[in-house]
Amino acid sequence: MKRVGIIGGMGPLASADLYLKIIEATAAKSDQENIPLVIDSYPQIEDRTAFILGKGENPLPRLIESANRLKNANCAAFAMGCNTAHFFADDIVAAVDLPIIHIAEVTVKSILQNHKEARKIAVLATIGTKKARIYDEPLKSAGLISVELGEQIQNTLMDCIYKGVKAGNINEYVGIFEDLLGRIDADIFIAGCTEIPLFLPLIKSDKIFVDPTLELAKAIVEFSRS
Repeated sequence: MKRVGIIGGMGPLASADLYLKIIEATAAKSDQENIPLVIDSYPQIEDRTAFILGKGENPLPRLIESANRLKNANCAAFAMGCNTAHFFADDIVAAVDLPIIHIAEVTVKSILQNHKEARKIAVLATIGTKKARIYDEPLKSAGLISVELGEQIQNTLMDCIYKGVKAGNINEYVGIFEDLLGRIDADIFIAGCTEIPLFLPLIKSDKIFVDPTLELAKAIVEFSRS
């Protein structure tokens, strides 16, 4: 099996969620059947959305630093649980010469395979991810529509992410998250921020969700075993 590296710590709970889903997707019958992983948890990487919006320091140097550690650990590819960090994916790959297992690409591939009738896709993500079109471009290339959320819903979603999950107040924002879902008309909802899947077990909803963290986990396992 090939070793895969993960640039983690963006944020720590989201990285732990990805690791757990990799273990579950592996379905190993012994320790030795699990895939080899190196997780570089680096929470000091600057906020990705803040930089994209022109309000913070560039996280690229630290992202490259982390990717180099993974390459030096003999990883055959790397992944990032943080969706917004994929704004820097091409620059990281160019600097380190290590392939990436891309969270948005594997997610859109899953929608095309498993939800063939879906056309309107709502990407629940940070403002940075939306501005960087991390999901919008792969969706457009696949002939799918990325639903516009509107400023009010987007701002509420940012509160759920930053004031809710990242601040350790997830239970206080479950109702707010459920309410905003009811205001979005879409066939499929992409949980396009790694904090969003942490809400899903806590809500009651008939919406169809695709969890990019889970799709990334499955793709990492497939790559390692290939």
